[in-house]
Amino acid sequence: MANPLEYDHDTSYLPDDCVLKISPSKFSKFVSRKHQWYREVVMKEDGFAGSTSSVIGTIVHYIAECVALKKDIDKSAIYEYIESSKSIGEEYCAETVLANFEQMATMLVREYVLPNMDNYLEVETVHTAGLGYGVYASGKLDVLEGRKDDCCVVDYKTYNSKTKPKVIPADYRYQLLVYAAILKVNGYNPTRIKLVYVSRNIDGGLSEKTGKPLKSYPPEVTVLTECITEEDIDFIKSLLSLCTDSVLAGQEYPELLHVIWNDPRLIESAY
Repeated sequence: MANPLEYDHDTSYLPDDCVLKISPSKFSKFVSRKHQWYREVVMKEDGFAGSTSSVIGTIVHYIAECVALKKDIDKSAIYEYIESSKSIGEEYCAETVLANFEQMATMLVREYVLPNMDNYLEVETVHTAGLGYGVYASGKLDVLEGRKDDCCVVDYKTYNSKTKPKVIPADYRYQLLVYAAILKVNGYNPTRIKLVYVSRNIDGGLSEKTGKPLKSYPPEVTVLTECITEEDIDFIKSLLSLCTDSVLAGQEYPELLHVIWNDPRLIESAY
C-alpha cells in the first residue's frame, strides 16, 4: 500500500484528451520564471526534490486532513516518510522534522481546524477545468470553506521565522487564484482566499554575551484572508490562457522556443 504522505502521481481523474496539466502550486513559476516552468512542466525535467521545510509541511497537512475528515492518523506512515525523505540530500534534516512536526500540527489543529470544521465545505478535493486544446488546470484543495455560492479557498502553509507573515505573498496568491478560477468554471462562487500559516518552534538558545537563555517562540497560527473580485478571476484566467497559448506556440514554432520561454538554451531544441 502506498504511503499516504507520498506525492500522488495518479492522473486517472483527468480527461482522456489531456495532454498537459497546469498545477496551481507551480503556476507562479510561469509568471516569474517562465523558463523554469517550461522545463519542469512541459519538458518534464527534474525540479524541486523537497526539503526539510516541505517534509514538515506535508506531515502537518496530512495530520490536519485526517482530523478534518475524521480519519485515523497513520503514525507509522509519518515516520516512514521522514526516513525515506533522507534521499532528498544533505540539506535535509530528519532531526529538525522530528523536533517540530508534532507541535506544529497540534497547534494548527487546535487553533484553526477544530474551531472551523463546521464551516468546511470540502477537504482535499480535486478540481479540474479545461483550457482548450487538451490543456487542463487541476489541483487538490486543502480546504474549501463556506457555501458553494459564497466560498473561501484555504491553503495551509508552514514557515520558519520569528516574523509573522502580514500579507499573502504573490506566488501563493497566484496559486489560490488559479484554484478560484477552476472553481468558478465548475459552478462555485469563490469570494475569498485564505492562508493559514503555522510556524516552527524557534529555540532562542543562549546569549553569547551573558550565557542566559534567549526568548523562544513556540508554534503559532497566523490567518491571512483577502477578498477577491471578478477582475481577479478574469486576470488569472487571462494568464492561464497566455500559458496555454505559449505552449501551443512553442509546438507550432519550435524555432522560437527560446523567445517564448526566455531561455537561450532552447535554441538547441529547435534543431
